[in-house]
Amino acid sequence: MDHDNENDDLKKVIDAGKRKPGPGSKGGQKGKPKGPRSDYLQIDPDTPGYKLVQIIFERAVSEGVSTNELAESLGIAPSTLSHLKTGRRLASSLGRDVIGRFADWLNYPVLAVMILAEQVRLEDFYSPQNDLDRAIDRALHFMADDPEWGGMMPKDLDGASTHMKLWSVWMYERATKTRLITGGVDYLDLLKAMEDFRSDHPASR
Repeated sequence: MDHDNENDDLKKVIDAGKRKPGPGSKGGQKGKPKGPRSDYLQIDPDTPGYKLVQIIFERAVSEGVSTNELAESLGIAPSTLSHLKTGRRLASSLGRDVIGRFADWLNYPVLAVMILAEQVRLEDFYSPQNDLDRAIDRALHFMADDPEWGGMMPKDLDGASTHMKLWSVWMYERATKTRLITGGVDYLDLLKAMEDFRSDHPASR
């Protein structure tokens, strides 16, 4: 995996994780957060794996692909897609085979799709868990004091989720080649190590 491909994969993960602003509520009515073309989804944004479902159907609509055509292209049952859209099935419960098919269609790394499906959390790459919040706060303070990068930090990052804070710290670490949070595992390095291991020790068939 060369450096350019790693950067491309990282950009796909970060772009996919950005929530797009919706129109909000109208006429004093309580509305749901929406992204472009996501208003037809029958699940709420707090549904596990919502972000993956949103990305899949937004892509299908933008490319003029029907649910049946998408299912045929992916080699899965149309009911799987319908159930994802209505909440009868959660993206967080999808099997590895289906996750892999979505990854191929979206041209995303499989692990990125697993993260979007909330089968893997970024927090899962850090240990010990009980010290993670304090480590994140220390890292954010360090980043804010950086004369080169501090001015580019989002102003509302303090109120963001742990997941988004970790993404910010992780990207800073990769950009500056520093390690701010100990106990973390870089999944790209981990995958490269596994690829090298399997090249030397192929699994028996």
